[in-house]
Amino acid sequence: MIRIQGRVVVYGEVWFDEEPPGNAALAGVDVLVYRDRSEPVPNSWPYRGRPVDRLLHSLRTDLDPAPEAIIARFDETCRRHVRRAERQDGLQHELLADALAGLGEFTEFYDAFARQKGIWLADRHWLTRSAEAGQLVLSCASRGGERLVWHAHLRAGRTVQLAYSVSLYRGTDDDYRSLIARANRWLHWRDMLEFKAAGLRHYDWGGMFVPESTPEEAGINRFKRSFGGHPIRAFQCAVPVTLRGRLWVAVRSALRRQPRRPAPAAANAA
Repeated sequence: MIRIQGRVVVYGEVWFDEEPPGNAALAGVDVLVYRDRSEPVPNSWPYRGRPVDRLLHSLRTDLDPAPEAIIARFDETCRRHVRRAERQDGLQHELLADALAGLGEFTEFYDAFARQKGIWLADRHWLTRSAEAGQLVLSCASRGGERLVWHAHLRAGRTVQLAYSVSLYRGTDDDYRSLIARANRWLHWRDMLEFKAAGLRHYDWGGMFVPESTPEEAGINRFKRSFGGHPIRAFQCAVPVTLRGRLWVAVRSALRRQPRRPAPAAANAA
């Protein structure tokens, strides 16, 4: 279980179909959060306060078959990129033994990417708590000592889920961008092989955009589908375990059901 200190309560995250720990381990946790579960938990609340937030869509790659069978499910372009990267690009794969020790380098790399795109910076609090719980896995693809691509995964039971995938290619030439694209696919493949060797059975792609509202979202979905995973539905929900937790979940749910005021015109124009 991953313990997260929120603004008001302490959350305990339980991933996939793992059962929560016993009462002794729950000391200090106000709200149990079930993430990416195959079925909703009875008598639970939507985690984000609205019923629509219960349901998630993702893809999963089965790691049980032999490596040759896994890569055979990739589409032709994906297989070609992986094989070229393997033969010609001189890449090195590293799976960090101590995610907590590598977190500073990873978040610095990710934040540079986030600033380029104008998106949120890395969630250091969640990443740190996940690493402390022994559930965060960091990996990277390098060439000649240069980090090209980083991945961060969340591991629980025999399932591992992609949480972050990051590379810095904006403003570079076409050859470098192509190298990064191949390195990213190759890193996913090498990660799968490492996870399979460690006894994991499912590689979850961390969600799909449903619906695809922008060309970028469609491109991300298309990239994930190129690895041949099968679609799944998952649920996230919350169960308060203390009086503080029950009050907080009820208040937040009520607030999120209120209609939102339209943004000022200046903000919309920006």
